[in-house]
Amino acid sequence: MARINPLMREDMDDEQAEAFDEVAARGGRLGGPNGIYIRVPELFHLNQEMGDYLRANHLNPRLRQLAAIVAVRRWNGAYAWGAQTRDALNAGIPTDIIDAVNARETPDLDDADDRVVYDAAVELADTGALSDASFEAAKAQLGFNTLLDLIATVGFYAAVSMTVSVFEVEPRAEFPSILAP
Repeated sequence: MARINPLMREDMDDEQAEAFDEVAARGGRLGGPNGIYIRVPELFHLNQEMGDYLRANHLNPRLRQLAAIVAVRRWNGAYAWGAQTRDALNAGIPTDIIDAVNARETPDLDDADDRVVYDAAVELADTGALSDASFEAAKAQLGFNTLLDLIATVGFYAAVSMTVSVFEVEPRAEFPSILAP
C-alpha cells in the first residue's frame, strides 16, 4: 500500500495541473515517481528534463539501461525495477544479465564497454564514488563525457529508486517487479 497516492489530475492545483498538462501534451513520463514529484512542479519539471537528457546522452541505450538496473537494484526500487528491466530488455540486454544483477551476482559480460559500465555503476551505487583506478579505466574506455553521463545516470536512478521506495509506489501490472531477496 502506497504511503501517498499519486496526485490525480482532478486533484491538482493550477500550477500542478499546468505542469502535468504540459508534460502530457509532449508525451512525457507521468507515472511512477512523477506521480509524487508533481506535488512540487519545479521538481517535476527538473526530473523530466534530467530524464530526457539521460535518455539522449553519450551513453547508448544498452549501457544506460545497464547502469540504471544496477542503481535501481542497489536501492531496491520495486516500481523502478519493473520499468527499467522492461527498458533493459528492449535495449537488448539479455535476461541472464538482468537476472544476475537482480541476484546481486556479477553477470558474464564479454563486451568491454558493458564490463566497465557495470563495474563503475556497482562501485558508484555501493560507495558513491570511484577509486582512482576505476575512474581512469572508465575514462579510458568510455571517454570523459560518457563517464560523466554514466555517473549522472547512476545518481538519477538512485534518486528515483529512493523516491518510489519511500513512497511505496506500486509497480504497474504491465511491468511487474520481482526483486530477488
